[in-house]
Amino acid sequence: MRPTPEQLAPFSRLERASFEIADFFARPQLSILSKAWNSAFMGGLIYSCGGRRLNVQGLEHLAPFGKKDGILLVANHRSFFDFFSISAILYWRTRLTKRIFFPVRQNFFYDNPAGPFVNAVMSGMRMFPPVMRDKDKRPFNNYVVARCIEELNREDIGTVLGMHPEGTRNKGDDPYSFLPAQPGVGRIALGATRAYVIPVFALGMGQSILGEMNKNAFSPHEHPVDMYFGAPIDFSDLRPKASSLTGQKRAADRCLDAIKALAEVQRRDAAIRAGRDPDAEPPVSERPVTRPITTPARRSERSAHASADA
Repeated sequence: MRPTPEQLAPFSRLERASFEIADFFARPQLSILSKAWNSAFMGGLIYSCGGRRLNVQGLEHLAPFGKKDGILLVANHRSFFDFFSISAILYWRTRLTKRIFFPVRQNFFYDNPAGPFVNAVMSGMRMFPPVMRDKDKRPFNNYVVARCIEELNREDIGTVLGMHPEGTRNKGDDPYSFLPAQPGVGRIALGATRAYVIPVFALGMGQSILGEMNKNAFSPHEHPVDMYFGAPIDFSDLRPKASSLTGQKRAADRCLDAIKALAEVQRRDAAIRAGRDPDAEPPVSERPVTRPITTPARRSERSAHASADA
């Protein structure tokens, strides 16, 4: 699937070139390059950061699926390395396809000269497709949604797509408090009728590679990296409402609710592991909703995510 000339028209030359490069490497026949790079380099990097710290639960929910299945992973977002860590688990502990994509905001990866290089190094060009935040470029986000749905619905090959229902990284102090779900993930979940939607709650990775390596080497048991996978989410009652914003928002909320349920399991496990009474702390369901920063730049960034959903 290709974007229309009208959708690409507002792009700068750099954005257009960055998109074309990533789109070229998204071709199935070139997947072997990304697989090899991510297996060797990113796999080694992630395991050097967290290999001794990993506590993975719920992989039985992924066991029935194989290389030709479409999987939409919906996860919370606390660290830049969340989906890199999740990908490492998918690569080495499941039978899923290694054709994995992560839609990202345009800034840096698509509007900076170094963006394609960093995309290649960090993900084998798998941070694709770009979500545009500039007002005149938001019509392109309709293509992004359609492309994601098309990839997940393919019958000839499997695809894994990773998305964050919150739409952006949650920088709040409480890891069990969440931003509101954005309808874009609901639109994709309802449109990808062939895909299975799997919730994930991840907690433990920070933002510093060197810091994570240090924790992994010297204090792995004190700094666990928890990953909890859940059962596929059922949207059968919402599919008749797939074209409505209300239905899409309800689907997105259902994704986030599934993540919250996993967060509550992890919270209780972590409390017991630390010798605390889990009932002495407020459950996830009673935590306040995190409110995003409302500076003008932040509002623009958030509205870009919402525009992918209309």
